Amino acid sequence: MPDSGRPMIVAGLFARLLDVAGRCGLDRQQLLGELGIDGAALEDRDNRLPAETFARFWNLIGARCPDRPLALDWIATFKITDAGLMGYLISHLRTVREAAETMVRFGRLVNEAAAPALAEAPVTSRIRYGLAPVFLATQHAPEAMMVSLVAFLRSVAGQDFTPTAIRFPYPATPRTPPLQKFFGTTVHHDAGEVSAEFPTEILDRALPGADPVLAAYLRRQVKEVVQKIDAPNAVSQECARRIAERLGAGEPSQAFIAKQMGMSERTLQRRLQTEGTSFNELLEQARRTIACSYLADRKLAAYEVSFLLGYSEPATFFRAFKRWTGKTPLEYRASLG
Repeated sequence: MPDSGRPMIVAGLFARLLDVAGRCGLDRQQLLGELGIDGAALEDRDNRLPAETFARFWNLIGARCPDRPLALDWIATFKITDAGLMGYLISHLRTVREAAETMVRFGRLVNEAAAPALAEAPVTSRIRYGLAPVFLATQHAPEAMMVSLVAFLRSVAGQDFTPTAIRFPYPATPRTPPLQKFFGTTVHHDAGEVSAEFPTEILDRALPGADPVLAAYLRRQVKEVVQKIDAPNAVSQECARRIAERLGAGEPSQAFIAKQMGMSERTLQRRLQTEGTSFNELLEQARRTIACSYLADRKLAAYEVSFLLGYSEPATFFRAFKRWTGKTPLEYRASLG
């Protein structure tokens, strides 16, 4: 199957993750070598590297620091300008709403594997991130995104700000208690989405560094860059994200995902075919990507992994995994050392 767009992410976030590795006492150069990254590629924040490599970076650190809430190491030094040009634009906008709407419209400039969406309601609103399967499989990356969002809101509303709720699509982990302490609110797992809910009035809060003239200039630059990077495989990327989010609730149907995406099943099928893939191929790819991450967590039994991937019977998962890797789930787990 062709590469569905090969989503990219700005180098500034790689550089910040390198700081996380340092905080964990890991050898940065060794990690860069394992990832095949030249350190010079990180000097320009707006340089672009594969999101898949970024997810693998999180997994390498997570494997060497088991159960450590890496998102809290991430936020210890994170700056909005780590997001490059987009970060500078956001820091000069007028309100939280304007910042949220800008991220929804142009967020792919920062990370093509994450699609933010704003759902506004009278009392509480929600910012939700649709993530590519490779990002959901890390678990650390979604946690870092939610921690960064809450820290941004606290920079506007005060350090005592607490969101109404935080939601993740995967089960609770040993990282949940320290993350819940940071958020100051309930963290809902197996919730089918990555999102933060907060009082709607926050959206009208003024940002401290607002500069409309500079923001207008930066916005023009952002538009120009986004036009150059827009992926031709947007439908298959969104479909893959929605499939991955729903796996824990059972195998999602093509009809269900098409409805979520606001199109008919026939239209979705046709659009995916145009982009060189199919619903079943995306479903299998999502399962394969997430399975390897879940099997690295020895606290999860292989049969539990099968249900988290939407299989009704473990035997079906075992056969599929053998087809993907040439190993049974237990053999694969043993090969990890």
